[in-house]
Amino acid sequence: MTRSSLGRVVGTGVLVGLAVAVLVVWDGRLGNGAWQTPSRVAAPAGLVILLVVVAGWLLRSDLDGWVAIQVPVTTLLGVVVFGGVAWGVTLDSATGSRTALVVLNFAGAGGAVGVLIGLFTAKQSATIRSLHTARDEYRALFDGIGDTVIVHDTRGRIIAANEVAAVRLGCDPSSLEGRSIDDVEGDAAFDGRHAAGGDRLVYETVHVTADGGAVPVEVSARLVRYHDAPAVLSVARDISERRASERELSQARDQLRALNRVLRHDIRNDMQIVLGHAELLDDHVDEAGRDHLETITDTGEHVVELTRSSRDLARTVAGGTELPLEAVSLSETLRGELDRRRKVFTDAELVLEGDVPDVEVRANDLLSSVFRNLLNNAVQHSDRDEPTVTVSADLLRGPHRVRVRVADDGPGIPAELEDDVFGRGQRGLESEGTGLGLYLVESLVDHYGGEVWVEENDPRGTVVVVELPLADRD
Repeated sequence: MTRSSLGRVVGTGVLVGLAVAVLVVWDGRLGNGAWQTPSRVAAPAGLVILLVVVAGWLLRSDLDGWVAIQVPVTTLLGVVVFGGVAWGVTLDSATGSRTALVVLNFAGAGGAVGVLIGLFTAKQSATIRSLHTARDEYRALFDGIGDTVIVHDTRGRIIAANEVAAVRLGCDPSSLEGRSIDDVEGDAAFDGRHAAGGDRLVYETVHVTADGGAVPVEVSARLVRYHDAPAVLSVARDISERRASERELSQARDQLRALNRVLRHDIRNDMQIVLGHAELLDDHVDEAGRDHLETITDTGEHVVELTRSSRDLARTVAGGTELPLEAVSLSETLRGELDRRRKVFTDAELVLEGDVPDVEVRANDLLSSVFRNLLNNAVQHSDRDEPTVTVSADLLRGPHRVRVRVADDGPGIPAELEDDVFGRGQRGLESEGTGLGLYLVESLVDHYGGEVWVEENDPRGTVVVVELPLADRD
């Protein structure tokens, strides 16, 4: 039995015992006629009934410990005090039975008053204890939050702060109270990013520590009532690690942009010069040197293709700011790339099966790079002298998406490699590809909000399936 239930049981037992005692005294002092006279029944009977009712209520209540004991204690005190006063007053002026009747009536009235006082004090004590518990829980929650929590009034004066705020700002919580929030928050122009949603404002700033340091934070502020007055609840999260990551990412993007420029202007332009001179040598090379010239030409074209894929990949990794999404014609992009690949792969048969839906998808100018790499991959990984690649496109009935399938008749992809085929640097054993093509495809399709996967072709080969979302219609 717990301490709280034990207090209720003891209190209930005392009240029931007091009720029995009243009955015993009533019957013993007033004799058999006590049950027949209304004047003799009213007060004692009322007290007994009240004691029994209160005992039942106390047993079912949520009062605990000493709070539950208060009810029988005040009741007993009321009976003793009122009964004692009545006994002293009537001691020399009334007969024995009359004295007993007066004492019982006064004791009944005193017991009733004691019950009421006990109930009031018990409920008051329970309420106070509940408020103390709620206050302690609130404080534990307030201090237990891992973020800086500051409450300030509408004039900016800090009226409360949690322990995390004191630790991160390097001062005592009491020293924060009364200071201006402007003393804690630095220049809001530190970043300037902010957003409002519902009844709260989110912005980024810095918190100034006691030693003059600056901690970048994201603040979520909202209007609340504190001590029955309007106030601002400010929860600040330390974003130092995020800021450091953003700086590193920005540096990486700058490096990728520089790489993009090198690939676009230097390496690619130099290789175009090499290929141009190789073409001029075609009429001046004998049969003995023609294999070497073809090797130079093939290697040069491979390097150009590598720079093109690397350039597109650099643009993709450099971030969304360089890759804004727009409405792009699927038919024009797919047909145009098929025509260009036919000129490159003269020994391969590139077939467009059916019509291409006349729709616009959510993509950008790099969508052609997706189809170029898929077609290159299908031809370059083939083990046939004259590969056949079949392309088809269909609108999906349910979601607003279009599905493009690029099917080849090559050796296919082993089942154990299907999950890794889009990994960076993955290429076949005899592949002429760069190892970046399918990785770039997956990166771009993911950026567009689409999906890409591989399937087996029948009777042999691989099908690469690309799903793209349709552009929003204004």
